[in-house]
Amino acid sequence: MKTDIPAMNWVRTFEAAARLLNFSAAARELHMTQSAVSQQIKLLEHHLGDELFIRKHKKVTLTNSGLAYLPVVQTTLNDLQRKTADIFSPVGKGRLVLQVNYAFSYLWLSNNLYKFCARYPGIRLQLFHSNWASDFSESSHDLAIINGNGKWSGLNLEPLIKAEVQPLCSVKIAQLISQPKDLLSLSLIEVVGASHSWEQWFEQFGINLDPSLVICHKVDTILAASMMAESGLGVMLSYPDLFAKQYKEGKLSAPFDEKMPTSDNYFLVFPEGRPLSKSATVFRDWLREEMRVFLRLMT
Repeated sequence: MKTDIPAMNWVRTFEAAARLLNFSAAARELHMTQSAVSQQIKLLEHHLGDELFIRKHKKVTLTNSGLAYLPVVQTTLNDLQRKTADIFSPVGKGRLVLQVNYAFSYLWLSNNLYKFCARYPGIRLQLFHSNWASDFSESSHDLAIINGNGKWSGLNLEPLIKAEVQPLCSVKIAQLISQPKDLLSLSLIEVVGASHSWEQWFEQFGINLDPSLVICHKVDTILAASMMAESGLGVMLSYPDLFAKQYKEGKLSAPFDEKMPTSDNYFLVFPEGRPLSKSATVFRDWLREEMRVFLRLMT
């Protein structure tokens, strides 16, 4: 068996013949003769050192190797076709696959994507959600928006909001608060895995936080924390930039003006050394522009 990549025309011929399980049908689809299809399949089998088809009379079926090879070939050809279209199609056409943090999607992106689609109506979006750092080597998305401290190797990182947090709660709860120590009598909501904590926030005011004397609810997403805070369950520590809509609608309030720096942020990320498709490039530029306007309005 040779370890180098087989000829592309052999691979394309195999995909058609394996999908249709008929050499004559594959020949018609590929505008070839049946003998040419058969010859290219034989050349591919010789190259790989293994049979891909079982030939019985006029019927063909796939061997175990053929069954295993077909999805690999189809995935590779589909990805090649998509990437070719992304790179060489006109700007404003193509497909864009985004992996997005749940909270950022719910609180900002999903409410603003209509602007992007209005500007680029020919781009088809595919949106997937995840709370965790993205592994581009094992998935097909073009860009990701993730939350964390940015300590991820091999990725370009573009921060999207200001890296600062402050207490946020319902308007009704905010009316009960006049000074930082008042928070000790309320339920505190903390996101597991965040670089910032309530203990750090209280330290700014010289207040010692005794975990045994306060009620602290722990959640794994900012989205869950915000919904709990809106309901009046307690006070969360999070990014004020992300909750402009909730402020405007009277769902959340910030009882104090003081903000605390954090190493966490929301980042637009993509692999280092991998050129962006045209669809991904225009989305990145649009997101930069929209976030600049959004943050300017927040100040």
